[in-house]
Amino acid sequence: EAFPLPDNTQFNTFRDETQQELRNLESKLTAAIAAKSVLWPEITNNTPLNWSQFVSRFLAKFHSPIRVAQQEHEWSECKQKDNETINEFVVRLRAIWLEQRVDAQEANLIKHLFCKMRPDMLNLMNVSRSSTLNEIITEAQHVEEILYLRNKEFRLRQNTRNKPSINGHNPTSLMSIPTRAWASNSSKNTSPTSTTQANPTCCRCCETDHYAPNCPLNDSRRTFDSFDNNTKPLPPRSKNN
Repeated sequence: EAFPLPDNTQFNTFRDETQQELRNLESKLTAAIAAKSVLWPEITNNTPLNWSQFVSRFLAKFHSPIRVAQQEHEWSECKQKDNETINEFVVRLRAIWLEQRVDAQEANLIKHLFCKMRPDMLNLMNVSRSSTLNEIITEAQHVEEILYLRNKEFRLRQNTRNKPSINGHNPTSLMSIPTRAWASNSSKNTSPTSTTQANPTCCRCCETDHYAPNCPLNDSRRTFDSFDNNTKPLPPRSKNN
């Protein structure tokens, strides 16, 4: 069974509703833009008869002479900034590009992209102009990583050079100083109190200038022992009556 076709009444109702929606949409857009800008030279009561006419009228109001001059100025000044990543720059460049050239091809955008990128990135990129936009963005991201690491290393070197010296001496690495030079420098920088050793103290007699193995008490002890061994014992004392 064939699908039933709508009658003329339904078709006319649908057409009237569509035209009314277009009128409402145009009035809302006209009021919103006219309240915030002066790009609309005039607001007419002529309603478009179809969608194509509405689109052409709508775009024509955006392309006033003032807006065209503004777009040309934005395009000429659109260059990648020092702190702008490749993703941010491509989004900004493409928005201005499509606003001026709706039917532009990707190859034309790539040609202008190379002309407006930062010179330090172009010098390190290894892609041809025939590459796709995704390939160019990927290569540019790799270059951004290289530049970031270089800048980080440069900042570390600058901080090392600008680091204040300690006690008037530069913080030189010990590995970069020869052994003899380091020994002489360390001996010069050593305080007298650290070079002077404490006098030895004997643990037997608690006297200084000698240790226990060299204590004089050891000799007296040996003499006393030999004297005891060579002498005879004394006779027993007589008892007093």
